[in-house]
Amino acid sequence: MALREARATRVTSPAGGDHRRGATAGFTLFELLVVILIVAVAGALAAPALQSGWRSREVRQGTRKLAGVMRALREQAIRRGAERELVVESDGQTVRWSDGAGFMLADEAAITGIRGGWRDADGSVRVVFYPNGGATGASFLVGGVSEGGLRFAIEVDPLLGSVVIREATS
Repeated sequence: MALREARATRVTSPAGGDHRRGATAGFTLFELLVVILIVAVAGALAAPALQSGWRSREVRQGTRKLAGVMRALREQAIRRGAERELVVESDGQTVRWSDGAGFMLADEAAITGIRGGWRDADGSVRVVFYPNGGATGASFLVGGVSEGGLRFAIEVDPLLGSVVIREATS
């Protein structure tokens, strides 16, 4: 008998309504809208940080790629006993070398400054790597296409031909 009485009891809500178990399972429309609003605000706050991180990644990647090509050209010049050339076009994003191969930096990265090297009439800059390990010497500033942000300097030592990357300060 006690078992029957336990099954027949009803659950009353704090508001005084008479509800059976399971009849109110789920969320109200208001609760769902609040959660959607919180997620939207969090996404809006996180988007600029993600975009900035993406730009920094592209600048780092472009810097490493350019420095890697320079190191490879120096090594090839020594190994083959012949000069190797790196040419940076005036657009600041196109790079090519002696054998005609080349690449373009990512959309968010560009070579924003160049010191040294040989300047051509069309605005491109050449860096020559010699068989003795030396180079014409140059310094490249790689950063984002927009002002500010992360920037790196790639320096080619004229005597040793070594290629060094360092973070550029303002």
